[in-house]
Amino acid sequence: MEYDVKIVNRLKRSNGQFQGVLKMIEEGQDCASIVTQLSAVRASIDRATSLIVAGNLIKCVQENIEEGTTGEESVQQAINLLMKSR
Repeated sequence: MEYDVKIVNRLKRSNGQFQGVLKMIEEGQDCASIVTQLSAVRASIDRATSLIVAGNLIKCVQENIEEGTTGEESVQQAINLLMKSR
């Protein structure tokens, strides 16, 4: 699967946020600020995961339709991936 530039950029931002959290910890910043930033990192990664699964789902369903089969198995696989990431 070819990944969208938006996904790559989102993950780079997530990495930058995570590096910022590490710096905050090293500097001894307060717990509330650190937890807030960690929540932002988690939300960003969750969004990237959803975009990747959605893109894969669309591709798999299209391939199944072209092959003459239903997309039910692809949908179930995507649901399983999303549930695993939670």
